[in-house]
Amino acid sequence: MFAHVEIATAGKAARLTVPPSAVIDTGDRQVVLLVLGEGKYKPQAVKIGLRGREAVEILEGIQVGDEVVTAANFLIDAESNLKAALSTFTAPQSAESAKAVAKLYQAQGSIDSLDIASNTASVTHEPIPALQWPAMTMEFGLASPEVAKGVPPGAPMHFEFEDRGDGEFVITRIEKATAKHEGH
Repeated sequence: MFAHVEIATAGKAARLTVPPSAVIDTGDRQVVLLVLGEGKYKPQAVKIGLRGREAVEILEGIQVGDEVVTAANFLIDAESNLKAALSTFTAPQSAESAKAVAKLYQAQGSIDSLDIASNTASVTHEPIPALQWPAMTMEFGLASPEVAKGVPPGAPMHFEFEDRGDGEFVITRIEKATAKHEGH
C-alpha cells in the first residue's frame, strides 16, 4: 500500500515565506529577485529554512514587506540564462574588483555556438568536480572575442574560466585539444 502524509511542523510562530517559484537556486546559493520599481530588479541572496509545497521559509536576506518576483522566474532559472539575467540587474564591477573576487576553474568540452554580439558561447562541458557540476551545456561569457578565435564549433578544447559571482562565468583561455580515440 502507499500513503501520502503531510506533517505540520512549523508550530504557531509567524514565519517569513515566499512561494517556491520566487526562489532561484544557483547550486551554490539561493536568490530571489527584489522588485525595485520602474521595471528594475535586484538579485538578493537569501538563507532558506523550512520548505513546503506552497511556501519556502526565508531566514535571512529579505524583510517583511519586500516585494519579490514570483512568476516567470523559469526564464532565468536555466543555467545558461542565469548569468545574463542577474548581471543586467546589478551595477557593473570595475575590472580590478572583478578579478579580485574571481575564482579560476579548468574544464574540457566543446563550443556549440558563438554569439559575437553578446560576447557569449554555448559550451558543452565534461563534469567539473570543483564546482560539483555534472556534464552539461551552458552559456559562458568570453573575456574577449579573441579567446574563441580559431576554435571551430564541435572541436574538443581545454578551457579556463572565472566565476565572477552572481552566476557569471567567463572563459579566459581556450586551448585546442586532441580528440579522444576509443580503444587506444
